[in-house]
This record gives sequence, structure tokens and C-alpha cells, in this order.
Amino acid sequence: MSESDGVVIEELDEMQVDPQELSQFVEASSIPLPGEPGASIIIPPQRKLRSSVASTSSAPSESETDDENPQQNELWIKKFVSGEISYSEYQAKMHQPNELELEDEEMGMRRKSTRKSVGFEKDYTSSRRDALKGNLQGPQQVKVEGKTSMKRHKRCLPPALQGLMGQANLCYARGDTEMAKQLCLEIVRQVPLAHEPFITLAQIYETEDPEKFLQFSLIAAHLNPSDVEQWVRIAEISEEQGNLDQALTCYAKAIKTDSRNFDLRMKRVQLLEKKGEEKLAFKCYFAMLPYIPKERGEFLVETAKRLAKKFHEENNVLAALEAMERAYGTVPELFSVENINLFLELLISNGSYRRALEVLMVHANVEVEEIMNDDQDTPSIHNVVIPESMILDFRTKLAVVLVHLKCEHLLEMVVTNVLSNINVEEAGDCYLDIAESLMKEDQYHIALKLLVPLVNSENFSLAAVWLRYADCLRAIGDYDESINAYRKVVSLAQHLDARLTLSALLKQQGNYEEALKALEQDPEMEILDAELLYERCLMLKEVGKYEEFLSAGFMLLMRHCIPLKSRSEMGAAISIVRYGEMIRGIQEIKVSRQEPYDEAMPEFSRSENEPSVETEWELVLNLLEIADYMKDYSYFQKLVFTLCTAKRFQSNRQELLCLALFACIYNRDPTYAYNLIRERVNRECKSNNPQLWNLFNLVISVTGDIRYNRYLMRLFERVPTIDINVRTLQANYHLNAGTYKYALNDYTQIYKETGNPLHAMLIAVTLTQIACQKFTIKKQAIASQAIGFIEKYRKGRPSELSNEVHYNIGRMYHQLGMHSLAVEHYKRALQFSSDLVRLNAEHLDLRAEIAFNLACIYRSNGNYELARKYLYDYIEM
Repeated sequence: MSESDGVVIEELDEMQVDPQELSQFVEASSIPLPGEPGASIIIPPQRKLRSSVASTSSAPSESETDDENPQQNELWIKKFVSGEISYSEYQAKMHQPNELELEDEEMGMRRKSTRKSVGFEKDYTSSRRDALKGNLQGPQQVKVEGKTSMKRHKRCLPPALQGLMGQANLCYARGDTEMAKQLCLEIVRQVPLAHEPFITLAQIYETEDPEKFLQFSLIAAHLNPSDVEQWVRIAEISEEQGNLDQALTCYAKAIKTDSRNFDLRMKRVQLLEKKGEEKLAFKCYFAMLPYIPKERGEFLVETAKRLAKKFHEENNVLAALEAMERAYGTVPELFSVENINLFLELLISNGSYRRALEVLMVHANVEVEEIMNDDQDTPSIHNVVIPESMILDFRTKLAVVLVHLKCEHLLEMVVTNVLSNINVEEAGDCYLDIAESLMKEDQYHIALKLLVPLVNSENFSLAAVWLRYADCLRAIGDYDESINAYRKVVSLAQHLDARLTLSALLKQQGNYEEALKALEQDPEMEILDAELLYERCLMLKEVGKYEEFLSAGFMLLMRHCIPLKSRSEMGAAISIVRYGEMIRGIQEIKVSRQEPYDEAMPEFSRSENEPSVETEWELVLNLLEIADYMKDYSYFQKLVFTLCTAKRFQSNRQELLCLALFACIYNRDPTYAYNLIRERVNRECKSNNPQLWNLFNLVISVTGDIRYNRYLMRLFERVPTIDINVRTLQANYHLNAGTYKYALNDYTQIYKETGNPLHAMLIAVTLTQIACQKFTIKKQAIASQAIGFIEKYRKGRPSELSNEVHYNIGRMYHQLGMHSLAVEHYKRALQFSSDLVRLNAEHLDLRAEIAFNLACIYRSNGNYELARKYLYDYIEM
């Protein structure tokens, strides 16, 4: 052994060391302190420290740290110690979370009440003296369900470095802090995940640099998370410095190790309350319930009671019951009457009727006689003895429990006991609770025995009581009396369910007028209910009051929509695709017109039973169907355009736009009809769908809009493969516009490709128009060409439509002034008849048109009598 600078280093002969152990020896180098000039430890080459760094530094099983990636942890620890990164950067790299959020195991707000908390009671009593000696891995006693066994922590340091750690602690004890730092940093370099050197470094900086002391203490605690005392000490220091988040994190780490420590949990709760984290403190109180000792029974009961009330307000009955169950299971003798009453209420709400009966047997001296039946696994209740001195609340809850336990043979006795011992004028709510329990078990006749005194009482003849009374009467089939009772409910309070049921009963009896009256709501005097209004809409349609049906349906749907007051707002509703942009556009229009955006609309109440989206969409279709039946296309258009502003129906927007197109066609609105069909053509033009182009042609025919020609020209440039029949629309435009040469050119090209006789007829019509012009040259030749094309048309059309063929030929001769030929063809068309024409007379019968043209010819020639004859014979006046 040799000694140099107060450091004793063991010197070994290389020949005396096993080759496997020799491979584990490494040379130590100096590591400077963060921000300080490094002082090195001079170790001669022949003197080597026996170390197992190669095996321990990368083996996470020998470290108690809870980090998931030990190699990465080692890297960042080395960088921090060497001064390459700051402590804040080290924390960020290590992703040290703020552990204010409690563990899932602790914060399970719903646990099985039968689950027992069986765990290990760990006694971590490591002292600072043990740390200074580098002997933190000493034996500890572990108690497991009454048995005592010995458990050792896994060592973090290899044997070769334990001596060096002892030397560092000795240097620190002697006051040589610089050498102690050097030795600790050397150990950190070789085994970064060892916590012992960080404990010594923290002690070194405790007085000279409190910030570094806290940093090294935190690293030591994270590397040895089972050291509860270390976590608690850091938490106390952090709290003194005002760093409450870090203190809470440390308490959470300590509790994770020693989960049964009530004092630790209490400190954390107090710190959370100090920080203002009421919600988290509330959860901590709940998690702390299993660990409150019996000696703190009163605190346990009060805490459980406070938690139960809070959970009950949040409708979390299971958690409230669990809180009270934990307290009751520990100190039932400390439960007051108020606490027992709350416990019973929670048990009944949760359906734990057997458990509630057991509590009543203990605290209310209820005697229960049970018998075991052969066909049942559990004994059934045969008889119950109710003490005369039982308080009112316990008597009521006993009755409710027996009702839900289906003790039907005891119900008469229970009701009689209630009627005898409870004054209806003083405690009518007890009657109502028992009656509602009987109604849940379908014991309506027995429930009426309790409800009749209530409706006849002075203090409890309320709407809720009358509603239960009416429900019982309806359930037993006494509809006349139930109708009277429901009327009483409606007179006392405008109860939704009562009005719906009353309306249904009146409708069942055929009294539709009064049933509708029961569903009436005044939008100026009351807040409307959507479900009630929807039922009224259905009944109005059923009885045939369509005007009121349309009005009520529009009012119901308007709660989702924005009222449209101008045509510019209507245009924005159908043209802007994105919903948010559409709303902003309508709002800007209203602002520019100085109109209020939020107009006075009927106010609707929020209800869980209001109609669904599918139900309301079906109502929309019914409203449009009735509007179409009544030919009220203004309403049709107004409803569809307004529904486009409803976010609720954005999934049906394409259907709404299609309906809006139909509405514009029906209502002869050329502007929006053309805009809508144009948008649809832009989307679907490549499909060459005949129905689409027929609809486009219908819009042009009905609305008379002539803007389509320029649109079609631009469309043909973009999509040259459009069906040839669509190009006929452009030729028709030229024909109507009087540009006959362009029309003739288009029709001729189309006819060459299709050979369709109708196109031949259109060529003949165009040539006829040219021949009739004043300054046309060679009129006879052009007329001859027209006759030639009309003959091609005649040969191409089916014989069943000869009336149409002769009528068109007669029209051509009539326009050319050849009246004799025109009369001949008109008469042949007039005399023709076929089954096809007779079956479709509404569309194919041309006798009225033919007779009118004949009358015009005869009148122009002075034959008024013959003209009058054709008018009287074929045209209905």
C-alpha cells in the first residue's frame, strides 16, 4: 500500500490477477468541476483501479434509477458534470416531468370495493452516516403480512470503487473538500448512475453553494428513488425556497416508494391546497382514504363525508359510495345519524339494497327473518320487525329497500306502517320517495295508496306529485282520470312530459283539437321546447292542417339557421362553400344594409330529448313535400335557402343545393337557378350525364336566361369531349338570337355526325328563317333546301308520330306563305290518331295548335265561318 496526497490506493501485481478480472481494469483520468479549472488525480500507469465499469455502466439492472434509457442518462449526467450543459438543459434533456399529476394507480376514481390493499411495508432508515461510509446497501427489514424478512438493495458501485468512495467521504470528513470532489467526479466518470458520489457532492456544496447542493441532491434522489428521506428533505428545502412544483414532485416520488405513509400524503395535500390546486387536492384526499389510520377516525369520517358530497354533486355515485364505504369499513362506530343516512342514500342510489338492509339492521335495530329456499342461492326475507322508535329517514329508506328487494308479501305491511307513523303534511316527500320506488317495480296499485293522500294534502299537492299520480292511473288503464290528472299537472306547471302524454291520450280518444291545444306554445310568453314543437308538427300534418304545419316546422328549424332578408344574402348562402366564410359573408351583407345580425328569434330551451339530425331532416323533406303539394314554391325556396345557413345540415348540403335548384325552377327564379346549374355542370360535365344536360336545358327554357351561350363557349374550350347533343344548345342560342348563319353552320356539323332527323328539322327551320328575310338572295333555292331537309326529317320520324311530322311541315309551308300546302298537312295531322298519342295526350296531342293555325289561315283569306268552326270544334273555351 502506498499513500500519496492523502489518498490510499491499492497496488496490485499484474501477475497475481486473474485474466478475466484484469480486463476490467481501466485508467482513470481527471474530470474538472463545472465552471472550475480541473485538478487531476495523478495515478501512475502501474497502479490501476480494479473496476467493472464495462459491465456495470451499461447494465440498468444494477441501478435503482427509474429512467427508461440508462445509456442516455449516463451521457447527460457526464455532460452536466463536465460543464458542457447547464442543469436546466440537463432537466430538459432528461425530460423530467412535473409530477403534479398523480399516478393512475392512486387516482383510479372507481375501484372495486372488495379489493384489499395488500403491499409491502418498507422501512427505509438509511442514515447520513451510512452514506458517508458508502454503505447504503446495508440490510433492511421488510415486513410482509406480519412476516419479517431481509432485503438488500442492489449495489451501484463495483467493489473497486467502493473503497474510492470511502476515501472521498473520509476526505470530506477531514475537511479536504477539493480532493473529495475530485474523487467523487472520478467515480461519476466511471459509473454515472451511482448515487453515492452525488450525495457526497451535495453535502460538500450544502453551505458554499445552495443551488448546486439542490441540483446534486435531486440527481442523487433520481438515481436512488427508494430513498424516501432524501425526497422529503429536498421537498422541504424546495418549499422553503417557494418552488412548490418541485416540492410536490418530490413528495410524489416519496409516496411512490412508501405508498402507505399517511404523513407524506397529508403533506402533499396541504401543499396542494397552499398552491391553490383544489381539484388535485380533492383527488389526493380520495387516494389517501385507505391509508388514514384508525387513530384518525374522526378525520377519516369527515374527509369521506366531504368527498361523498362533492362526488354526489357531480353525479359520480360510485366514487361517493366508495369514499363512504372506506370510512365505514374502518370506523363504523364513529358514524353519526347524518353520516349513516348519507351512506344509506348512496347505497340505494347504487342499487346495493342488501348492503343497505345490513346497515339498517346494525344502526336502526331492524330485525329481519330470513328463510332459505331450495331453488335460491341466497336466503329470502320472510318477515321484518320495524321498531316503533325508528327515525323518519331510516323508516323511509327501509321501505324503499324492501320494495326494491321485491318483498311483495311485505309491501302492504310497509305501506300501512308508513301511513301510521309518518304525517303526510309534515313529511310528504317520504311518501313520494316510497311511491316512486313502487312505480319502478310496477306496483302501481300500492303506489296509489301513498299518492292519494299526497294529492289531497295541503302542503304536497304539487305538480310533481300529480304527475306521479297521473302516471299510475295511466299504467293501470284509468285513462279518463289520468287525463284529468295530467290537466292538473299542466295547470300547475307547464311540464313537458305531462303535455306530451296528455296530448297522446287525447289523440288516442280522437280529440285532436284539444290534443293540439295541449301542445301549443307561445313564443312571446315562454321558452319553446323543440320536442314539444316537433310533436305538434307531426300532429298538424296528420290532421291535415298544412298551413300551420309549414309555419310550425319553419319555426322549429329556424333555431339552427340565420334569417335571410335580401337576395344578396340568399346568394351568399348557396354560393360560398365553406361554412365559416359563408357566415361571415352574410354578416357583412347585413352590416352593409344596417340590419341586425342576431334578430329576435324564438328562444328554445336546451333539452336532451330534442329531435336528432336524421329526424329533423325527415321533417324537412315532409315540409317540402307539403309545400310542393300546395304549390307554395315561395315557401319551398325560402326554407331550402335558409337551411343552407344551418351548420346542423352541412352534411346534407349537396341535397339542399339540388333542392334549391328545383325551388328556383318552380319559382321561376332565373338568377339563382342558372348559378346553381352552372356550378353543378362545372363539377359533373365530364360525366356526360344526359339528366344533367336535360336539367340545364330545362333551366334555360323555364327561366329564359340567355347568359348560357358564353358559358358554353368557355366550357367547350376547357372540355372538348362533351356530348354532341350538348352543342345543340349553342346552335339553339344562335337560332333564337337571329344569327342564322352561325346556327346553320352548327346544325350542319351536328347533323353530319348524328344523322338525327330532329337536327334535320332544325336545319329546315333555320333555312326557312333565312328564306323569309327581306334581303335574302335566291330565296327559292333556300326554300327548296328547307323542303329537302324537312323531307329527311319526315322519313326519319316514327309513323306513330305522324301528327307531329305533318304539323311541323305545315308550319314551314305556313311561314313560307304556301297556304294550300300548309292546310293540306294541317288537316292530315288533324285527322291522324294513334294509341301512343291517345295515351300521352297531355304531351303529344296537337289538335288545339293545328286548329288555331288553320283558323289563322282561313281568317287571313276572309273565310271567318270556317275559321270559327275549327276554333269551336278543337279549342276548349
